[in-house]
Amino acid sequence: MSDPTSPPPQPPAPSRPFTGAPRPLAGGGCGRPLLVGCGVLVVLLGVAAIVFVAKAKDLLAWTMRELQDQVVTALPEDITAEERARLDRGFERSLERIYAGEVEPPALYALQRQLMNAAEKSQAKTLTRDDALDLLSALERVGGLLPAGDEGGAGTAAEGAGPASAPDPP
Repeated sequence: MSDPTSPPPQPPAPSRPFTGAPRPLAGGGCGRPLLVGCGVLVVLLGVAAIVFVAKAKDLLAWTMRELQDQVVTALPEDITAEERARLDRGFERSLERIYAGEVEPPALYALQRQLMNAAEKSQAKTLTRDDALDLLSALERVGGLLPAGDEGGAGTAAEGAGPASAPDPP
């Protein structure tokens, strides 16, 4: 056996991290899973874009119906029953023309702007008669209820509903 007076044996020295033979490099990171994940994401975005384009009219119609409910419930008290009926008719005709694809983009843009303005003001309970009449004018323009060139409603031409005409020279 060993001598009891001898010191215990020393443990082996720890290996140094940067010595020895180099280890072979592993694969280049996460290449394959990354490519597969990106490929799946591109396919899903493509499908979503196709569905959005195919259902754009339905989405716009749904949004208009929701905003119609919100705006009509917040109409000011000084809106007459005839004006309320014109608003309802304007919404119906606008939706019909949107589905038929008969709406010009500038008129549709002006309608969207008026709808968003009226929706914001109806939530804040600050919708005025002029706001409602501006919306009515935009609805009737998109719905084909106004004759061509009739700007109707206060302020719609000045807000960019269409190109402003220059005054006649003197």
